[in-house]
Amino acid sequence: MKSIQQRLVFGVGAAYCLLWAVGGVAVYLVVRSGYVAEFDRVLKANAQALATVTNQRAGQVETDYSEDLMPGFSPGRHADYFQLWLPDGSTRKRSRSLGDGDLPRRGGAVNSPEIWNLKLPDGRDGRAIGICFVPQLDEEESPGSPHELKDEVMLVVARHRGNLDERLQELESALLAVGGSMVVATVLMVIVAVRLGLQPLWDLGERAAVIDAATLQLRFSTDNMPTELLPIAMRLNELLSRLESSFNRERRFSADVAHELRTPIAELRTANEVALKWPEDVTMARNALEESVAIALQMESMVAGLLALARCEAGQLPVRPETVALLPFVREVWQPLASVASSKQAILDVQIPSTACWRSDASLLRSILSNLLSNAGQYCPQQGLIRVAVDATGTELSISNVTEDLGTKDLPHLFERFWRKDPARSSNMHNGLGLTIARAYAEALGLHLRAEMTQPNRITLILSGAQIERPAPATLQDAALRFAS
Repeated sequence: MKSIQQRLVFGVGAAYCLLWAVGGVAVYLVVRSGYVAEFDRVLKANAQALATVTNQRAGQVETDYSEDLMPGFSPGRHADYFQLWLPDGSTRKRSRSLGDGDLPRRGGAVNSPEIWNLKLPDGRDGRAIGICFVPQLDEEESPGSPHELKDEVMLVVARHRGNLDERLQELESALLAVGGSMVVATVLMVIVAVRLGLQPLWDLGERAAVIDAATLQLRFSTDNMPTELLPIAMRLNELLSRLESSFNRERRFSADVAHELRTPIAELRTANEVALKWPEDVTMARNALEESVAIALQMESMVAGLLALARCEAGQLPVRPETVALLPFVREVWQPLASVASSKQAILDVQIPSTACWRSDASLLRSILSNLLSNAGQYCPQQGLIRVAVDATGTELSISNVTEDLGTKDLPHLFERFWRKDPARSSNMHNGLGLTIARAYAEALGLHLRAEMTQPNRITLILSGAQIERPAPATLQDAALRFAS
């Protein structure tokens, strides 16, 4: 595959060669036309000179031609030729240089003579001009004489074109030499210019070659960057920024997983070591086993959450939409969590119309609401109010509660894996993945989950973008009956 430099050099070189070829041909044709026109002017002047000295006397055509005045028609190496024909086609006069040979009998009017190339009697290339004219009357003849000739005679003058061909050959050689030199010079200049022009691109490649996972903080300098490469450098810097954030997030995730697993593993080890140290104490052994099971369940919950996140990120989470009546659905999700809230005497205020229905996956929506309500119930203060409401459009569901620990600056971290306001605190009920999984499930359902501080001490989690569905009244009644039973 050709490089950019090769393509540019080839393209510019080919374009210049084509341009020079067209220009060279144009120059050659213009100069050649000038040379030929000059040659033809000499031919025409000779023909006109011979026509001037040709006259008629007593019905006879006479030519006062003198080789002293026109030495070019004398026999010699580069002699010129002429031949004069009478109206009946017989030759009246010819140059001595012509010998016994004849010139082609062709001609045109004096104002528009016929000019052509031909082979001269000596075998060389030549050029001829032919004119037809009525000879002038001799000074002693008067117009209207009975012997006056009315018919035209024909005169052909020819001369060798060696000098013309030599000049044209010199012109061709000069144009080829200059053109070849210019092409070579242009190719060299293009190569140098392309190398200098592509140097920033090579520098960009060299800079990119030294970037790896350990140096993602490096950025491409945009100072003195060519305009054409500036968008590329900016996009690469943005890509590096995203990669750096992703790598940092994965590093934090690995560290958080290790931190989260270290405590239950240590507890599990301690419980089993105690049981092994006093194997005869059945009660202690039983307590150790119960504690081990609880720890295993906590670790299983964490692993299950991580696997769920992995499936969401890979797009492998199946979604089965169905009609969900929100009011009985929220109450059903809240029932297993009511015991936690009752210990704090928390109050659940549900402001959902009985006709509110969504088109969604019930299982995933249950997991989302369970996580949101569980967080609200655990972090709600004593005698706090948990409000669940649907907006006027029916597409947003919000869960709000009073909070004593969170502030506006904490909102961007709520959906991070294993994030806790106090890193030293841990909980057997929450592994730090609940809100992360809730947002991942929401995205899988085409929903958007966000957090807002609606009041200085009240946080609201909003699930928006739902697809509304209005079922038949019987469906709502059946759902209400099922919930009541």
